[in-house]
Amino acid sequence: MIRNRPSLVGLVVVVFAALVGCTGYPQSSEAREASAPSRYLYVWAGTGHDSTAGLAMITVLDANPVSKTYGSVIAAQTVDSSGLMPHHTEFVLPAKGPFFANDFKGDKSFMIDFSDPLHPRSSGQIARVPGGRKVHSFARLANGNVLATVQFGDGKTAGDAGSLAEFDSRGRLVRNTSSSDPAFPGAKIRTYALTVLPAIDRVVTTSSPMSSERTANVVQVWRLSDLKLLKTLPVPELPGDSTHMYPFEVRALDDGSALVNTYYCGFFRLTSLDTNPQITRVLTMSQPGNIGCSVPHIEGKFWVMPIAYAHRFATIDISDPGHPKEVASFQTDSTFFPHWISSDPRSDRVVVTDQEDGPPVVLVAHLDKATGRLSWDEAFRDAGAAKPGVSYHRASWPNGVKGMAMPHGALFVP
Repeated sequence: MIRNRPSLVGLVVVVFAALVGCTGYPQSSEAREASAPSRYLYVWAGTGHDSTAGLAMITVLDANPVSKTYGSVIAAQTVDSSGLMPHHTEFVLPAKGPFFANDFKGDKSFMIDFSDPLHPRSSGQIARVPGGRKVHSFARLANGNVLATVQFGDGKTAGDAGSLAEFDSRGRLVRNTSSSDPAFPGAKIRTYALTVLPAIDRVVTTSSPMSSERTANVVQVWRLSDLKLLKTLPVPELPGDSTHMYPFEVRALDDGSALVNTYYCGFFRLTSLDTNPQITRVLTMSQPGNIGCSVPHIEGKFWVMPIAYAHRFATIDISDPGHPKEVASFQTDSTFFPHWISSDPRSDRVVVTDQEDGPPVVLVAHLDKATGRLSWDEAFRDAGAAKPGVSYHRASWPNGVKGMAMPHGALFVP
C-alpha cells in the first residue's frame, strides 16, 4: 500500500492554490492593478534659476519596472513660460483633485491636474497670500484642503516673519495667519516646513531660510482648527555646537510627538503638543562631516535622511523616538548632493533628487523595509548610460523645451 500518494482532490487543491498565488482566491484585475508598482514618476523641473527666467514643467518618466522603456522620459508639460525655481511639490498624490507645486523664487504656486496620468496639465495658480511672499511647503488635510508655509511677510514689519496659509482644492485662500510672535519681537521667522497632527488639533512648523540669511532657530506650534499660533519654541543650543541651526523639516510620529531635523543635522523631539509643548535634543550627528540634512522619509520605524554635503543617506531607527540611532548609511558619489526623497506607496522604491549643487539627475533606489538599507535601482537609467539615473541634462524634451532642466520635487503616480 502506497501511503504518500496524493488523492486527485488533493492535486486539484494544490494546483489551484498555486494558480491564485496561495491566497485561496483568484485575484481580480483590480487587485492585481492595486498591488502593481506605480507606472509613472512626475518630476517638477525647470530651465530657469534664481533670477534667470526659464520654463517650468512637469516631466513624466516611465516608472513601470517591467516596461521596455523603464526610466525613459515619455512626456513633459510646460506649466509656466517664465519660471525661476521649480521647488517643492506635495510628497504624495492626493486621492482626488490636483496636487500643488511651487516656483519658490518666482513666488508662484500651481495646481497640477493628473486625471490623465500620462498627460498632466496645469489647472491654474493658487491664490496669493495677502501680506505674504514665497510659498514653500504643502500638507494635505483630510477635507482636501492644503496647508502651506509662506516664508516672508510684506516687508513692512521688523523681522518680516512668514505665515501659515490654508487653500481649498481649487487654490482659493481659506485663511492665513502670521508667524510673528510678540514674545520674539523682530525675529526673522522664515516659515519653512510643516506637519499636521489632526488627532490633537495641532500643526508644527519650522523656520529656515532659502538663502544664507541668519534667521530665528525656532519651531512653532499652531492650533489646526483655526490656525492660531500657540507657542514658539527656541531650538536648544549646546556651547560650541551648531547643530541647532536652521530647523529644516518636521514629521509627525505615531506616538503623537513630532521630530525635527535641522539642516546642520541636529534632531529634536517635540512632545506634549496638545498641552504644554516641549522640545528636546535627541540626536546630534558629528560636524563638519554631516551638513545638509534635508527632506526625510519615514518608512515604518526608519527615518531615511538625505545628507547633502556628506553625499549619503542615513537610516535612523526611531522606534524609540526619545533615543533615535543611526543603523545604516548609503554613500553616493561626490557629485550627488542628496536632498529630496519620496516613496512609491506600491513598491519598495524611493525617488531622490539633488539639491542643485551637482549634475541634474533623478535616481531611484530600493529601500529594504526590514533593515532600512538602500540600494540603487540599477535598471532605472538612461539608455546606454554607465551608471543608474536619468539625466536632466538633455538636448530636448517632449514638449519642445531645449537644454538642461533642474529637477527638484518628484513623486510616484499609480
